[in-house]
Amino acid sequence: SGETALDEDNEEEATNNLNAINRLYPDLPWSVSFSYGKASQKTTIVTWMGDTANDPAAQQAILARSKANGDACKGKYVKGSCASVGVDGNILQAAGAY
Repeated sequence: SGETALDEDNEEEATNNLNAINRLYPDLPWSVSFSYGKASQKTTIVTWMGDTANDPAAQQAILARSKANGDACKGKYVKGSCASVGVDGNILQAAGAY
Protein backbone atom coordinates (compact mmCIF):
# COMPACT_ATOMS: atom_id res chain seq x y z
CA SER A 1 0.00 0.00 0.00
CA GLY A 2 2.47 2.57 -1.14
CA GLU A 3 4.33 4.53 1.46
CA THR A 4 2.30 3.51 4.51
CA ALA A 5 3.64 1.13 7.10
CA LEU A 6 2.19 -2.30 6.43
CA ASP A 7 1.06 -2.48 10.06
CA GLU A 8 -1.54 0.11 9.07
CA ASP A 9 -3.04 -2.08 6.36
CA ASN A 10 -4.29 -5.60 6.49
CA GLU A 11 -3.97 -7.68 3.34
CA GLU A 12 -7.41 -6.71 2.07
CA GLU A 13 -6.82 -3.00 2.53
CA ALA A 14 -3.41 -3.21 0.86
CA THR A 15 -4.91 -5.10 -2.09
CA ASN A 16 -7.79 -2.61 -2.35
CA ASN A 17 -5.34 0.32 -2.32
CA LEU A 18 -3.24 -1.23 -5.07
CA ASN A 19 -6.38 -1.94 -7.08
CA ALA A 20 -7.58 1.66 -6.70
CA ILE A 21 -4.26 3.05 -7.92
CA ASN A 22 -4.33 0.81 -10.98
CA ARG A 23 -7.96 1.69 -11.72
CA LEU A 24 -7.26 5.41 -11.45
CA TYR A 25 -4.13 5.24 -13.61
CA PRO A 26 -4.55 2.31 -16.02
CA ASP A 27 -2.30 3.66 -18.76
CA LEU A 28 0.91 4.43 -16.91
CA PRO A 29 4.06 3.51 -18.84
CA TRP A 30 5.22 1.42 -15.84
CA SER A 31 3.68 -1.17 -13.53
CA VAL A 32 2.37 -0.16 -10.13
CA SER A 33 2.79 -2.83 -7.49
CA PHE A 34 4.02 -3.10 -3.91
CA SER A 35 6.18 -5.25 -1.70
CA TYR A 36 3.96 -8.22 -1.05
CA GLY A 37 5.78 -9.46 2.07
CA LYS A 38 3.56 -8.88 5.05
CA ALA A 39 0.60 -7.87 2.91
CA SER A 40 0.43 -11.34 1.42
CA GLN A 41 1.69 -13.55 4.21
CA LYS A 42 -0.46 -12.74 7.22
CA THR A 43 -3.48 -14.96 6.57
CA THR A 44 -1.14 -17.71 5.39
CA ILE A 45 0.93 -17.58 8.57
CA VAL A 46 -2.10 -17.39 10.84
CA THR A 47 -3.65 -20.31 8.95
CA TRP A 48 -0.48 -22.40 9.05
CA MET A 49 0.88 -21.60 12.56
CA GLY A 50 3.71 -24.08 12.01
CA ASP A 51 1.42 -27.12 11.90
CA THR A 52 2.01 -29.32 8.85
CA ALA A 53 -1.61 -30.46 9.04
CA ASN A 54 -2.48 -26.89 8.03
CA ASP A 55 -0.20 -26.89 4.97
CA PRO A 56 -2.98 -27.35 2.37
CA ALA A 57 -5.11 -24.56 3.84
CA ALA A 58 -2.09 -22.24 4.12
CA GLN A 59 -1.09 -22.98 0.53
CA GLN A 60 -4.63 -22.17 -0.60
CA ALA A 61 -4.52 -18.91 1.38
CA ILE A 62 -1.27 -17.72 -0.25
CA LEU A 63 -2.49 -18.76 -3.70
CA ALA A 64 -5.75 -16.85 -3.23
CA ARG A 65 -3.98 -13.69 -2.00
CA SER A 66 -1.43 -13.91 -4.82
CA LYS A 67 -4.25 -14.07 -7.36
CA ALA A 68 -5.99 -11.15 -5.63
CA ASN A 69 -2.79 -9.07 -5.79
CA GLY A 70 -2.29 -10.03 -9.43
CA ASP A 71 -5.82 -8.86 -10.20
CA ALA A 72 -5.17 -5.64 -8.26
CA CYS A 73 -2.08 -4.98 -10.39
CA LYS A 74 -4.48 -4.87 -13.32
CA GLY A 75 -7.14 -2.85 -11.48
CA LYS A 76 -9.52 -5.83 -11.64
CA TYR A 77 -9.69 -7.00 -8.02
CA VAL A 78 -13.20 -7.37 -6.59
CA LYS A 79 -13.23 -5.95 -3.07
CA GLY A 80 -13.83 -8.61 -0.43
CA SER A 81 -13.43 -11.56 -2.75
CA CYS A 82 -10.34 -12.90 -0.97
CA ALA A 83 -10.52 -13.84 2.70
CA SER A 84 -7.97 -12.27 5.05
CA VAL A 85 -7.44 -11.68 8.73
CA GLY A 86 -7.62 -8.15 10.03
CA VAL A 87 -5.55 -6.46 12.70
CA ASP A 88 -7.61 -8.34 15.29
CA GLY A 89 -6.01 -11.50 13.86
CA ASN A 90 -2.47 -10.41 14.78
CA ILE A 91 -0.40 -13.14 16.34
CA LEU A 92 2.32 -12.54 18.87
CA GLN A 93 5.82 -13.59 17.92
CA ALA A 94 9.14 -13.13 19.66
CA ALA A 95 9.80 -10.02 17.57
CA GLY A 96 6.34 -8.58 18.30
CA ALA A 97 2.90 -8.81 16.77
CA TYR A 98 2.61 -9.92 13.16
